[in-house]
Amino acid sequence: MADKFKQSQSLVIEIKFLDGDTRTITLRNPKSTITTSEIAEIETFLGTSNVLIGDRDSSDFSKIKRVVKRESSTTILDLESD
Repeated sequence: MADKFKQSQSLVIEIKFLDGDTRTITLRNPKSTITTSEIAEIETFLGTSNVLIGDRDSSDFSKIKRVVKRESSTTILDLESD
């Protein structure tokens, strides 16, 4: 057998609420062509739908504070020999 190589991506979204609380959501394997305008659409949706609320006072969503796109690679070494 040979070593196995795996590439993955994630989108880390830091969300702020009106009470000052923050939450981080990590989306695994987002589409590779996601744009800033699509992030703005997500922010608008979160602001109007009340899908997410803050933990402290059940506070409303305020804004997306930061978005980070991460790429990582993993190599699984083959330790079995013939």
